[in-house]
Amino acid sequence: MTSTFLKTVASIQAGYQAKASIKENVKGTHYLIQTKDFDCLHCLMPDNLTAFFPERKPEIYSVCKGDILFQARGIAHFAGYIEADLKNTLASGSFYILRVKGNEIIPQYLAWWLNQSKAQAWLRAQARGTGISFVSKHTLSRLQVMIPPVSIQKKIVLSVALASREQFLLERLAQTRSRLVKAACLNAIQEQER
Repeated sequence: MTSTFLKTVASIQAGYQAKASIKENVKGTHYLIQTKDFDCLHCLMPDNLTAFFPERKPEIYSVCKGDILFQARGIAHFAGYIEADLKNTLASGSFYILRVKGNEIIPQYLAWWLNQSKAQAWLRAQARGTGISFVSKHTLSRLQVMIPPVSIQKKIVLSVALASREQFLLERLAQTRSRLVKAACLNAIQEQER
């Protein structure tokens, strides 16, 4: 297993910085990914992205399948792997867009590593600001990344995907059970009124 700086295995590009606040426009030519567009498992929910007209050339801020978005500004500094095929979609300025260089590291593994407690503790210690903290590009580039063999990375990615799927199914089951209990209780009340 090797260890190296993040900047040696991935490029880091700042997200889209607007001159003024983004104005949503349903006829917009592009979509913007914001923090609210990720679920609690750091998975992108692409169905409700904000449509808008970019003020500047959008190409360098474009997000593609296989990219990793790192939340640089905010309360939590998480990484989300982009699984969806996206068109005309930009990352907001609170993110860095990471693209893996070469084949030494799998993007899903890198996203997982960035969310691990060791990496998170280092990032919190290096972040600036109070309340809403900020991780600079320079700081992120110096994060140490542990790189096991690709075969181990693939096993980690598979295990994480299975655990995420299990958590999703358990949450759906809990929601369904809650609805059934409410319906049974309301039904019992209605039976008593008859």
